[in-house]
Amino acid sequence: MMKISVVVPAYNEADIIEETLLTLRKQSWVHEIITVNDGSTDATGELCANLSNIAIQLERNRGKGEALQIGWEQASGDIIVCLDADLGESVKEAQPLIEPFESDFIDVVIGRLPQQKVRGLGFVKERAKRLIYKKTGHWISAPLSGQRAFRKKWLATLMKNQYQGYGIETAMLLDLLEAGATVIEVDTFITHRATGKNLAGFLHRGKQWLELEKSVWRGLE
Repeated sequence: MMKISVVVPAYNEADIIEETLLTLRKQSWVHEIITVNDGSTDATGELCANLSNIAIQLERNRGKGEALQIGWEQASGDIIVCLDADLGESVKEAQPLIEPFESDFIDVVIGRLPQQKVRGLGFVKERAKRLIYKKTGHWISAPLSGQRAFRKKWLATLMKNQYQGYGIETAMLLDLLEAGATVIEVDTFITHRATGKNLAGFLHRGKQWLELEKSVWRGLE
């Protein structure tokens, strides 16, 4: 039987992370919950400490990339699942991420989320798709999805580089594909807060784009 470790990075998610973690604790396929409180200034850290098997508390905000890598190092499972903190009750829909690992040749599974009514312009996603295709020849339809799983044997590959914040999803895919990992995508019913077409949304996507470029730019342009 495969042991499943779930790693949840969190920054100021006190309004929803309790629901996310309580739902995760009820899932029979989840054997270990590791949270990384990324320097939150609200009650996120306390909630993580109360509801996780391992709760890592970072004193300052170090970004999603570094937070995930710190969490991965503590995982004892055969499969490491990455899930966002703001999934709430829909986190129970993450089980399709682990089902493909019954096949030995599958190394990485990415969860595609349903389309949401409120969403951004998609330029960061398209940029990520093009970067991955140009570098590896693989077309990934959901390169920015934070809902993904991989076999622990690939951890050494994923710890060779330090990932920049929100650039981690694209950068880790590049590293895994270049190392020969077999990556597939599956549809899920996971939902989370979408980034809208307002100032906050544009600022978020701008930061996401900058961190993506910092993580993956390797003389491609």
